[in-house]
Amino acid sequence: MTGSFSEKVKEELCHVNTRGTAQAVSELAGIVHTSGSIFLGSNGAGLQMSTGNKNVVNRVFSLVEKVYSLECELSQSSSQIMDILYTVRIRPDSLVSMLKDMAVPFGLSFSVDTDDPAFRKLIQTRSQKQSYIRGCLLGGGVISDPEAEYSLEILSSSEESANAIRQVLSELDIQARISKRGDQFRTYVKDVSSVSEVLTLTGAHGAVLQLEDIRLVREIRNNVNRQINFENANIDKTIDSAQRQLLNIRYIMDTKGLDFLSPALREAAQLRLENPEATLQELSQFSDGISKSGINNRLRKINLIADELRDENI
Repeated sequence: MTGSFSEKVKEELCHVNTRGTAQAVSELAGIVHTSGSIFLGSNGAGLQMSTGNKNVVNRVFSLVEKVYSLECELSQSSSQIMDILYTVRIRPDSLVSMLKDMAVPFGLSFSVDTDDPAFRKLIQTRSQKQSYIRGCLLGGGVISDPEAEYSLEILSSSEESANAIRQVLSELDIQARISKRGDQFRTYVKDVSSVSEVLTLTGAHGAVLQLEDIRLVREIRNNVNRQINFENANIDKTIDSAQRQLLNIRYIMDTKGLDFLSPALREAAQLRLENPEATLQELSQFSDGISKSGINNRLRKINLIADELRDENI
């Protein structure tokens, strides 16, 4: 497979087997609801779907042949958005009957009614729901490159179609949201588990494996970065703490002299003076058997003594 991640997903979905006419009709309806329109020509009205993906064109031809035993017409053009735009046209003997199959009322604009018995017939079974969403992805799906972000959205021209898509996803236990961008509505999910679940349900198993590989690598990279940041923060904290200890020891030296300290504290002070950048663990190793906590307690007492001397000299 070549092209963007979104194109790879569509290519894979176009090779998913439909097990019966009902699933084929549901998938075709999904494509129609997201990329279809009615056209009027000299030979009468018909149904058309537009896409920039040649694999989707072949899929539509296959579905129409399987369900209606009809041949489709194909034309291509270019637009500011797409270098090549394919338009598939279907001229059935009874357009009204075909639109009823697709749960689309006859008219120039599609307005999908989720309570319409014809629509409920399209999504009676779980496999039909999956087929419908697969069709919606083929007709209006945009899946972001998971290297950049986790996002899957389905574009449609009407709010009713967007609501229908969201409802079917909800019945498949996937919670999606709807927003409007320009004159299009987006039904979308933006978390990796939901994107993965949609791709799994619609049959893009290869894309799911790629997504999971990317997610795993990103998770490992993030964990490594967090560990590095944590270690750097600890190093900065150690350096800051050592610098404060050195300042306090030198203050005591200048005001009272190191003999002012007890032998135990004087030993800790001398260790710090001789090893200005060492960690507490390293100071412990340089000492004559003082534990890390022992070194820490002695240096903390030195800090307190220095603070008390500063208060006295104010």
